[in-house]
Amino acid sequence: MTTSPPSKPDPSSNPDELRAEIAETRAELGDIVDALAAKVDVRGRAQAHVADTRTWARQAAARANVSVRAKTGPAVERARGYAVSAKKTASDSNRRTRALFGAGAAAVLLLVVVGVRRRRRTAHTRWYRR
Repeated sequence: MTTSPPSKPDPSSNPDELRAEIAETRAELGDIVDALAAKVDVRGRAQAHVADTRTWARQAAARANVSVRAKTGPAVERARGYAVSAKKTASDSNRRTRALFGAGAAAVLLLVVVGVRRRRRTAHTRWYRR
């Protein structure tokens, strides 16, 4: 930020040129002051750095997400297919299990009824045989 020293106006310059030169010098000084103020504003620079880092991290996470989804997509689809197949098999086995349980319960009930009837018959015949 080195600037050449202001040239000394020669007395023959007209006042409009001097005013223009003064305005230009003021603008340059304003830019220099703004640059110095930005360097001194440590908190603002730290917040800007944090915001930049946050943006970078979000972008990196998004890139990683896309990369992982691209690499695991086929495996996820296969796993979904297996899950659907497993649910169907479980549903079918539940039907079979219920049917077998029902048949077993009916068989046990039939055996109980037959056993009770036989006992009643044999109990009566024993009574009469004595």
